Amino acid sequence: MVPIESVDELLQSTLPFLKGNIERIRHDLEAAPSEPKDPVPTRADLASFSAFHGWLARVRGFAAPESELRQQSGSRPGGRVGKEIDTDRAAKAIIAGNQKYTDIHVPILAIFSVPHGHNTVYSDTNTDAQARAFEQGVPSARVVRVPHAHHYVYMSNQDDVLREMRTFLATLP
Repeated sequence: MVPIESVDELLQSTLPFLKGNIERIRHDLEAAPSEPKDPVPTRADLASFSAFHGWLARVRGFAAPESELRQQSGSRPGGRVGKEIDTDRAAKAIIAGNQKYTDIHVPILAIFSVPHGHNTVYSDTNTDAQARAFEQGVPSARVVRVPHAHHYVYMSNQDDVLREMRTFLATLP
Protein backbone atom coordinates (compact mmCIF):
# COMPACT_ATOMS: atom_id res chain seq x y z
CA MET A 1 0.00 0.00 0.00
CA VAL A 2 1.22 3.50 -0.85
CA PRO A 3 1.73 5.80 2.16
CA ILE A 4 -0.66 8.76 2.27
CA GLU A 5 2.34 11.11 2.45
CA SER A 6 3.40 9.92 -1.01
CA VAL A 7 -0.05 10.67 -2.41
CA ASP A 8 0.00 14.11 -0.78
CA GLU A 9 3.44 14.81 -2.29
CA LEU A 10 2.16 13.83 -5.74
CA LEU A 11 -0.86 16.10 -5.42
CA GLN A 12 1.01 19.08 -3.98
CA SER A 13 4.25 19.20 -5.96
CA THR A 14 4.49 16.65 -8.74
CA LEU A 15 1.04 17.14 -10.26
CA PRO A 16 1.34 20.95 -10.56
CA PHE A 17 4.84 20.52 -12.04
CA LEU A 18 3.54 18.05 -14.65
CA LYS A 19 0.54 20.27 -15.41
CA GLY A 20 2.89 23.21 -15.99
CA ASN A 21 5.06 21.13 -18.31
CA ILE A 22 2.06 19.94 -20.31
CA GLU A 23 0.73 23.50 -20.63
CA ARG A 24 4.17 24.68 -21.88
CA ILE A 25 4.29 21.86 -24.42
CA ARG A 26 0.81 22.77 -25.67
CA HIS A 27 1.79 26.44 -25.93
CA ASP A 28 4.96 25.53 -27.83
CA LEU A 29 3.03 23.32 -30.24
CA GLU A 30 0.45 26.02 -30.90
CA ALA A 31 2.98 28.85 -31.28
CA ALA A 32 5.76 27.14 -33.20
CA PRO A 33 5.81 27.01 -36.95
CA SER A 34 5.89 23.47 -38.24
CA GLU A 35 9.44 22.17 -38.25
CA PRO A 36 10.98 20.84 -41.43
CA LYS A 37 10.64 17.09 -41.74
CA ASP A 38 13.42 14.68 -42.60
CA PRO A 39 13.28 13.61 -46.23
CA VAL A 40 11.79 10.16 -46.75
CA PRO A 41 14.39 7.40 -47.11
CA THR A 42 14.51 5.74 -50.51
CA ARG A 43 14.22 2.01 -51.15
CA ALA A 44 18.03 1.90 -51.36
CA ASP A 45 18.29 3.66 -47.97
CA LEU A 46 16.11 0.92 -46.45
CA ALA A 47 17.92 -1.97 -48.16
CA SER A 48 19.79 -2.76 -44.93
CA PHE A 49 20.27 -1.37 -41.44
CA SER A 50 23.76 -0.30 -42.44
CA ALA A 51 22.36 1.69 -45.39
CA PHE A 52 19.66 3.20 -43.17
CA HIS A 53 22.30 4.13 -40.57
CA GLY A 54 24.28 5.91 -43.30
CA TRP A 55 21.16 7.76 -44.52
CA LEU A 56 20.37 8.99 -41.00
CA ALA A 57 23.97 10.16 -40.56
CA ARG A 58 23.76 12.13 -43.83
CA VAL A 59 20.34 13.64 -43.09
CA ARG A 60 20.81 14.44 -39.38
CA GLY A 61 24.58 14.72 -39.13
CA PHE A 62 24.76 11.67 -36.85
CA ALA A 63 22.87 8.43 -36.28
CA ALA A 64 22.03 6.31 -33.28
CA PRO A 65 24.01 3.06 -33.08
CA GLU A 66 22.83 0.45 -35.57
CA SER A 67 21.83 -1.80 -32.67
CA GLU A 68 19.37 0.86 -31.49
CA LEU A 69 17.95 1.20 -34.99
CA ARG A 70 17.34 -2.56 -34.96
CA GLN A 71 15.44 -2.19 -31.67
CA GLN A 72 13.26 0.56 -33.16
CA SER A 73 12.42 -1.06 -36.51
CA GLY A 74 11.44 -4.51 -37.64
CA SER A 75 13.51 -6.47 -40.11
CA ARG A 76 12.19 -7.68 -43.46
CA PRO A 77 13.35 -10.62 -45.54
CA GLY A 78 16.82 -10.06 -46.96
CA GLY A 79 17.76 -7.75 -44.08
CA ARG A 80 15.70 -4.78 -45.28
CA VAL A 81 14.50 -2.25 -42.68
CA GLY A 82 10.85 -2.81 -41.79
CA LYS A 83 8.17 -0.80 -40.03
CA GLU A 84 8.86 1.14 -36.86
CA ILE A 85 8.18 -0.92 -33.74
CA ASP A 86 5.59 0.41 -31.29
CA THR A 87 7.55 1.45 -28.19
CA ASP A 88 4.61 2.64 -26.06
CA ARG A 89 4.91 -0.30 -23.67
CA ALA A 90 8.56 0.43 -22.98
CA ALA A 91 7.88 4.15 -22.48
CA LYS A 92 5.03 3.40 -20.06
CA ALA A 93 7.26 1.00 -18.09
CA ILE A 94 9.97 3.65 -17.81
CA ILE A 95 7.49 6.24 -16.55
CA ALA A 96 5.92 3.75 -14.13
CA GLY A 97 9.36 3.13 -12.63
CA ASN A 98 10.13 6.82 -12.05
CA GLN A 99 11.29 7.76 -8.59
CA LYS A 100 11.81 11.16 -7.08
CA TYR A 101 15.23 11.49 -5.51
CA THR A 102 15.40 14.49 -3.21
CA ASP A 103 18.55 13.89 -1.22
CA ILE A 104 21.56 13.14 -3.42
CA HIS A 105 24.99 12.97 -1.78
CA VAL A 106 27.24 12.33 -4.76
CA PRO A 107 28.78 14.64 -7.35
CA ILE A 108 26.44 15.14 -10.31
CA LEU A 109 26.96 16.26 -13.88
CA ALA A 110 23.73 16.87 -15.79
CA ILE A 111 23.89 17.74 -19.49
CA PHE A 112 20.85 19.22 -21.22
CA SER A 113 20.31 20.08 -24.86
CA VAL A 114 18.89 23.62 -24.65
CA PRO A 115 17.85 24.83 -27.14
CA HIS A 116 17.43 21.60 -29.06
CA GLY A 117 18.86 21.24 -32.53
CA HIS A 118 17.01 20.45 -35.73
CA ASN A 119 14.03 18.15 -36.19
CA THR A 120 13.44 17.44 -32.54
CA VAL A 121 10.20 16.46 -30.89
CA TYR A 122 11.32 17.82 -27.52
CA SER A 123 10.12 21.21 -26.37
CA ASP A 124 12.89 23.71 -25.63
CA THR A 125 10.71 25.36 -23.01
CA ASN A 126 10.14 22.03 -21.31
CA THR A 127 13.82 21.08 -21.45
CA ASP A 128 14.94 24.44 -20.07
CA ALA A 129 12.36 24.13 -17.28
CA GLN A 130 13.75 20.68 -16.47
CA ALA A 131 17.30 22.04 -16.35
CA ARG A 132 16.23 24.90 -14.05
CA ALA A 133 14.30 22.49 -11.81
CA PHE A 134 17.34 20.24 -11.60
CA GLU A 135 19.56 23.20 -10.64
CA GLN A 136 17.11 24.29 -7.95
CA GLY A 137 16.46 20.77 -6.65
CA VAL A 138 20.11 19.72 -6.55
CA PRO A 139 22.15 22.92 -6.04
CA SER A 140 25.42 20.98 -5.77
CA ALA A 141 25.03 19.59 -9.31
CA ARG A 142 27.00 20.90 -12.28
CA VAL A 143 24.30 21.58 -14.89
CA VAL A 144 25.48 22.17 -18.44
CA ARG A 145 23.34 23.34 -21.35
CA VAL A 146 24.64 22.42 -24.79
CA PRO A 147 22.97 24.64 -27.39
CA HIS A 148 21.57 23.27 -30.66
CA ALA A 149 22.24 19.65 -29.78
CA HIS A 150 20.00 16.70 -30.50
CA HIS A 151 18.23 14.62 -27.87
CA TYR A 152 21.21 12.27 -28.32
CA VAL A 153 23.54 15.06 -27.20
CA TYR A 154 26.38 12.63 -26.50
CA MET A 155 26.35 11.79 -30.22
CA SER A 156 25.44 15.09 -31.88
CA ASN A 157 27.88 17.07 -29.71
CA GLN A 158 30.39 14.42 -28.67
CA ASP A 159 33.30 16.88 -28.26
CA ASP A 160 31.25 19.14 -25.96
CA VAL A 161 30.09 16.21 -23.84
CA LEU A 162 33.59 14.75 -23.52
CA ARG A 163 35.01 18.17 -22.58
CA GLU A 164 32.35 18.65 -19.89
CA MET A 165 32.88 15.13 -18.57
CA ARG A 166 36.65 15.63 -18.36
CA THR A 167 36.20 18.97 -16.62
CA PHE A 168 33.77 17.43 -14.15
CA LEU A 169 35.92 14.36 -13.50
CA ALA A 170 38.94 16.59 -12.83
CA THR A 171 37.07 18.11 -9.88
CA LEU A 172 36.49 14.75 -8.16
CA PRO A 173 38.76 13.70 -5.29
